[in-house]
Amino acid sequence: MRYLKFFIILFALFINSRLSAQQKVSDQKMQWFADAKLGIFIHWGIYSVNGISESWSFFNNYINHDAYMKQLDGFTAAKYKPEEWVNLIKESGAKYAVITTKHHDGVALWDSKIPNATTTVISSAAKKDLITPFVTELKKTGLKTGLYFSLPDWSYPDYDGFTRDRKRYDYKQNPARFKKFQNYFQGQLNELSTKYNPDLVWFDGDWEHSGEEWQAKNILSDLRRVNQNIIINSRLNGHGDYDTPEQGVPVVKPSSPEWELCYTMNDSWGYQPYDNHYKSSNMIIRTLVDCISMGGNLLLDIGPKADGTIAPEQVKILKDLGCWTKKHSEAIYETQAGISEKHFNGKTAVSKDRKTLFLYLDYKTDEGILLSGIKSKVKKCS
Repeated sequence: MRYLKFFIILFALFINSRLSAQQKVSDQKMQWFADAKLGIFIHWGIYSVNGISESWSFFNNYINHDAYMKQLDGFTAAKYKPEEWVNLIKESGAKYAVITTKHHDGVALWDSKIPNATTTVISSAAKKDLITPFVTELKKTGLKTGLYFSLPDWSYPDYDGFTRDRKRYDYKQNPARFKKFQNYFQGQLNELSTKYNPDLVWFDGDWEHSGEEWQAKNILSDLRRVNQNIIINSRLNGHGDYDTPEQGVPVVKPSSPEWELCYTMNDSWGYQPYDNHYKSSNMIIRTLVDCISMGGNLLLDIGPKADGTIAPEQVKILKDLGCWTKKHSEAIYETQAGISEKHFNGKTAVSKDRKTLFLYLDYKTDEGILLSGIKSKVKKCS
């Protein structure tokens, strides 16, 4: 496989004050996130049993809800080895991981004690808390812990939404019932916060209600009471710390100082055995470079199988990625968005101290590399 190559040019001075101002980290708590550049997303749940779309398969009426939930009986996690997962994530070069604690289907992968919770401990064939051992291994290695949490719960009887064409009730006409749901999901969030003290909470599904209806301010207050430096993604109706585009590198750099592209290896978030449309390792690396050059992170997704193993195609991509990140770590971590294309026709990044410029080259040439309009004195090129 032909991996990307790059040249390093060392500068004695800042490139310009305007660019430096653009790259200022918005908040000190965001520094580790801004420096990380690569994270691994994990979509794991009962949907891996039949290899169907997570939650959406019943929401969109491709399968009825009872048949969907029947997958609990096949979700064994029999070969789940969280230490191996974490070692593979670390080998990839990722600095943090985000795992689904509960998707829109409402199945909690931890031992939730909130009344009427559907959990893998009680309801699945696994009979296990699957989040605790993974978080434990993450914290051992020093990788940052991210927990994905779905705001809507399409299986919970007191949530208003159920499927695309069916609501259980009108929450405006029955606020007391919706309040029951608010207490339920906030209770689960408080469990996750106090039990795991995550560095990051990755919300999803905020489009179904307003920030006020989700009680976003209360959510943030509760989370910050446990960890004042907790980071929240943008999917809390404008109350988050960073932008989260999905499945495509933004054409224009997001407005948030920090941002993250969540991105699948094939066309699916969870494990789907018939989805063989895997991107090449080279394309994944190019996408990482695209994110780095725009000052963002790549959150690359894997979807483990129901037994807890990871498909060999996904393992290979993570290992290939690890070969590249290990070799070129200086040009990945703690970098900032690069210079304008008027200076160089390609992807670039600069070091945090503004003294090193990285050019990412995916081609060979005998005609040299043109870098123009740079006023700083070049001390060394390699």
